[in-house]
Amino acid sequence: MSAASKASIKIPANLDSKDFVRFGLFDAFRRKKLWKAPLLFTVIMLSFGGVCFGLRTKNPQALLPATILTVIGLLLPLVWFFLFLSSLKTQAKKFRLSKAKAQYVTSLSPDRIKVVKGKEEGIFYWKDVYMAYRAKGCIYLYVSPTRAFLLPDHADSEAAWDMILSLLPAEKVKG
Repeated sequence: MSAASKASIKIPANLDSKDFVRFGLFDAFRRKKLWKAPLLFTVIMLSFGGVCFGLRTKNPQALLPATILTVIGLLLPLVWFFLFLSSLKTQAKKFRLSKAKAQYVTSLSPDRIKVVKGKEEGIFYWKDVYMAYRAKGCIYLYVSPTRAFLLPDHADSEAAWDMILSLLPAEKVKG
C-alpha cells in the first residue's frame, strides 16, 4: 500500500448551486439513465408521425396528425428536461447554495469513511459502499443506492481516488 492510502485523507465539501445541479444531472442521466424513457417516447411519437406523414398522399388530412405527433414527440421530452433542471435549481436555492459553502468534511481512511457535518457524524465502511464515480470536478461516493457524498476537486483528490481504487472492487468504481 502506498503512503497516501495509509493515512486519512480529508476532503471538505464546499458546494454551490452549480455543483448541486451537476450532481443531480449526473445522478439522473448517467447513473440512473433516466434519459431512456423520454428518448423512447420521442422515437415512438416520431415513428407514428412518420407513418402519418407517409400516408399524406393517400389522405391529405394525415398531415395534421403527423405534425401533432411530431411536435408532441419533440416538445414533451424537452419540457420534461427543463422542468427537471428547474426543480434542481429550486432545490439548490432552498438549500441556500447560491455561493460555495462548507457542507461537510469527508475523511477517507483504509478502514472506513467518516463524514462530519457540524456536530453530526456518520461512519461508513468500505465493504458497504455501493459505488464510486469520478466525474469532471468531483468524485461521487455512493454509500447506498440513494445516498452519495460529493468529494469536490481538492489538493488530495488524486490520493482520494487512488485510495478508492485500491479499496473497492473494480465493478464498484467508474470514471
